Parts: sequence; structure tokens; C-alpha cells
Amino acid sequence: MRTVRAIAFLTLLFGSIQPLAALAQEAKEPGKITGRITVDGKPARDVTVIATPTITDASKIAESILNKPAPVKATSDSEGRYTFEVVAAGKYRLAPFAPTLVSNSPEPGTEVSVTSGSTTEGIDFSLSQAGVITGRVTDSDGRPVILERISLKSADPTAPTANSIMSTLDAIGGKGRMYATDDRGIYRIFGLRPGRYLVSAGSDTDVLSAMFRFRPKRAQTFYPGVTEESKAKQVQVTAGAEVTGIDIQFSLADKGFFASGRVTESEKGTPIPKAMVAYSKVRPAPSKPDDDSDNNIDAQVSGFGSGIPGGITTTNDKGEFRFESVSPGSYKLEVSPFGALTGGGTSEFYGDPVNFEVRSGNVDRIEVKLHRGASISGVAVVENADKENGLQSFGRLILSASVVDSQTKTYSSGNGTVGTDGTFRIGGLKAGKATIRLYTMGEQQAALLRVERNGAEVQGEFDIQPNEQISGLRVVLTTASCVIKGHVTIEGGSLPSGGTLSVRARRVGGPSIDPDDSDHEEVDSNGDFEIEDLAAGTYEVEVFALVPGQEGMRTFSAKQTVNTSTSAPGIVALVVNVKGKRKDQ
Repeated sequence: MRTVRAIAFLTLLFGSIQPLAALAQEAKEPGKITGRITVDGKPARDVTVIATPTITDASKIAESILNKPAPVKATSDSEGRYTFEVVAAGKYRLAPFAPTLVSNSPEPGTEVSVTSGSTTEGIDFSLSQAGVITGRVTDSDGRPVILERISLKSADPTAPTANSIMSTLDAIGGKGRMYATDDRGIYRIFGLRPGRYLVSAGSDTDVLSAMFRFRPKRAQTFYPGVTEESKAKQVQVTAGAEVTGIDIQFSLADKGFFASGRVTESEKGTPIPKAMVAYSKVRPAPSKPDDDSDNNIDAQVSGFGSGIPGGITTTNDKGEFRFESVSPGSYKLEVSPFGALTGGGTSEFYGDPVNFEVRSGNVDRIEVKLHRGASISGVAVVENADKENGLQSFGRLILSASVVDSQTKTYSSGNGTVGTDGTFRIGGLKAGKATIRLYTMGEQQAALLRVERNGAEVQGEFDIQPNEQISGLRVVLTTASCVIKGHVTIEGGSLPSGGTLSVRARRVGGPSIDPDDSDHEEVDSNGDFEIEDLAAGTYEVEVFALVPGQEGMRTFSAKQTVNTSTSAPGIVALVVNVKGKRKDQ
């Protein structure tokens, strides 16, 4: 259902949109676009320029969404000049594609307006030779480490880390070939902008890779062989130069500090087996509090999954757990209440996070005490269901409850599988304000229509008291087969380098859910998006433009209401003014 940003980017390069010549048929007199490509001030031959139509006419946005146009390309000649012939009047985004070159402009492309019968000239691009970093990764015994993921981080947080196109293509799936060592332990990363970088190995930014490894985990190690980022040596990259010898050797942390402990029930002290335990690095507190902290639950409450896990394991029959290869640092340990997903025994309990610190040795005897929590039980039904469209048509259904206590700033969650008869039970919850969310594990998707308690529809969140055993909840489901398609137009300038667009849909009058947990989608490079698996009804669609600035990231947004049905997708056209009033974060 979710569109990965890298796949969306491929739509820009290889997707299916009308060619420019086809669009030109709508105009009596087509125009032209010409320009020049230079590299270090000299004409550049055989550089590809990609042109993508920007649809601004609201009457044509729906058509472009349903029948996508495809970008076209031109190639520079011996004098560095390129030409797009027979171009329909309209707006286009032009960008060069050159894997070993980088643009001297921070913007990824240029917006161009073409009028009928005219030639738009002077759309020039100034490029420079990109830099290269290469080195070798070895284990503590000096042997090459094969297929080890290499990570780059700019020493300047506002600077892009690589040629925007190459880094995006290479990052598809999170494991680009260029960012991994070969059979000799050697890596070579090209297409880099001049600047200062931190190079490291042994850390996966991909959550699944961090959770499930096919070999022993290695502690993240920075060049020239340190596990603390503050002690890492910066690598200076200059235009057209190759920086060699950036070698990383895993040392003491590779063989490993370990962190171990035990999970027990707080009242009786009995061990809890098969509890899912995870640890993650403690993030430093923000230097400036967010203006709208209600929209950032991580700023208010703690909960499992608030960071990328450094490791996940389960307790043995004695309630014991152990993590290997933990690098020095400060960590938070949490016990997941995912009993319904794992078959574990923690679904009746909750536990508060436990902080621990690794310095220069092993950490043991970490004690995690779980408390018996409140529960929610009831029945799930499908509205207007017949024999063919009952619960069995959806495969496995899981109901999740999230509870936030605004006074204590704490969070808890639990899950329950819906049985064949529709019954469910969710345990291990703290007191607070509860919301319900549905997850479908099957080809046919279901949507949460409403929640009823004691015969009345729940309006928003509902209270759950300490150790309260709520029963008789009725969760009404429906088939989710509707789609919202849309297009986002940027006004007041273009989206700067490092900026992102995302969109979410929230059903009007639907059950209350965490705003950050509503249906989200990435907006692709053409400004298009698609949100699938929705129930029929009215939705508020909101787009967010996240724009980097001197004081951090700024957010601009726009909203539109749309109706969905099974007969036709809901179509929206959103306009975001990046120079207008921002949505405070």
C-alpha cells in the first residue's frame, strides 16, 4: 500500500507520462527549450537533461493523474548545447542527469515556462566534477568484511550528501551496491559533492536489517576506527578528487560488549518468558521545544518503537535476555507488548522503559519489571456483510489499542487478533485515553468504520482506568477498496534541496486515531500521489511540505476535502505556498 520514495523517484526518470510531443498537439504553435551544459566552465558533451511537465491547470490535473505523462530527455552536443523540440506551452522542470557530476546549484532542477511559438533560451546548468571516497573494511583480525553497508553523513547537516539522482537510485531498497564492500572488503563511493563527511560501517539504517540479521551484529564504527561519532575524523572531499585510504577496522566493540538482564512480573517477581525486548539509542532532547508538541507524540511520551532498534530479542524460560556487540553509548530498553503478533506471553503486561549506558565494559543485571495492565475486549463485525463478504474474506485481522496519559506523559499499546467468530481481547494497557486501529494481513483490505461502546458510538478517544477490564466493545468494519489520487503544486518558489512532500487522508467523522498514524503517502517528484485501501466516505486530505531553513525544518501545509466511492477514485488538487504562513512544528 505504501509507496517507497525511491520507487516514486523512478517515475520521474522512467515512469509513464505523455511525451512532450503529445502535449504539444494541444497547442497550435509549439515552443522550444534550449540551454547549455558546462562542466567547470567548459562545454560538456553527452550530458542528459530530463524535462518533466508541471501541471498547474486544475481542469487537467485529474486527467494527468489518471493518465500520467512520461518525461523526455535531450542530450548536449560538442558545444554543450541541448534542445527540446516541439514543446507544448506550459511549465516544466528541467534537471541534468550525470552520475559522476554534481550541480553547482543547491536546487535539484529549474522550473521553465514555455509559451506558444516561442523559444525559451538560456536554461543553462553549471556542473562540476564530483568527488570519490574509497577504502577498506576489516574485522578485528584484519580480514576483509564482505558486503558491509557503508554510511555517509555530511558534517554540514544542511548539505546534500551526494549527487541527488545517483544517491536516490543507489538507495533503492536501502542496500545500494555502491554503498557496500566487495569480496576484498573494498568500497568506492562516487558522485559526491565537495565537502566534509563522516564515514562509518556496521550500522543499518534499514529497520528490518537492524532487527533480523543473518550474521553477528557489528557495532557502528567510524573512520578511522572509533565507535563514538564525536571522535570520528572528518573526510574532506574536493571536486574531481579521489580520497583513498579511508579504512575502517572493527576492534574491541566488534567482539563485543554485551548487555543482559531479566524480565519479571512486578507483583510476584516471577520470570516472563518469550517477552520481546528491544533497545535503541537515547536521542538528545531538542535544543528548542516544538511549537506544536501535540503533533509530535515522541516529544511527549515514551513507547516501544520510538527509535530504530539497535537489536531485538526474546526472553528465555527464565525471563533472561542478552544483546551482543553493543557499542558505547546511552540506550533505552523496552519490552514490546506484541503478544498477539508473536505468540509471546507479554500481552497482559506493560513496562516502563529502562535506561542503561555502555562505557568500556559489559552491562548485566538489567532488571525490567512488568505490570499487569488494563484490557479491552469485544467483537468485530462487518457492516452489511453477507456470507461472501464476512470477516473470513479479510484474512487475519489485528486490532491495536494505543493509550496516552497526558498527565504522566506515558504511552502504552497492545494488540489482539480477531477470531473467526469476531471476538478479540487486547491486554497490557496503562490508564489514559485509548484509540483503536485496525491492521489487515490479507489481500482484501478492511477499514475501521466506527467503534461502539455500550450501544453508543465512541466519539473520539475513550477513557481507560488503571487495571480496568473493558468489555462489550463493538468494532464495525467495512471493505477498503477506494482510492484517492492527487497532485501537489508548489507556489512561492520551488521545493529546495532537502525538502520533502507527504500527504495523509483522515476520514471525516471516522474513529479517532493518532494523527501520525493516519493513512500517509509520499508525493513523488512529479507532485503526484495515490492513497489506496480506503473505505467509501468523505476524507480530509492534507499535504505537508517540509522545508529546511536556518532555524531547522519548517512545515507548510494545505487541505482539501474529497469523497471516495468504489466506482471512481477521489481526485484532489492541492497547492502549497512555501512562502506563505508555515504550519508550526
